[in-house]
Amino acid sequence: MYLCKKIVTMTTVIINEKTKKGRIILDLIREMSCGKIITDNLNDEKTPNDKTRMAFRDAIEGKTIRCVDFNDYLEKIR
Repeated sequence: MYLCKKIVTMTTVIINEKTKKGRIILDLIREMSCGKIITDNLNDEKTPNDKTRMAFRDAIEGKTIRCVDFNDYLEKIR
């Protein structure tokens, strides 16, 4: 007598939806219904993080440094 246990494994694959190959792979998974596509809405690349928002606000308020070249930049930030 054989007892079969179904072994289920889960593999997470991160696919870049912005590339042609990534879209092809996602379309294949959808077409074959062979996997589950989970979108990460919490880390959406379109939403700027806090540090980026603060940089935008500083730029709008004029809190910027004008530099001629990289050496000038290094002198001003020291």
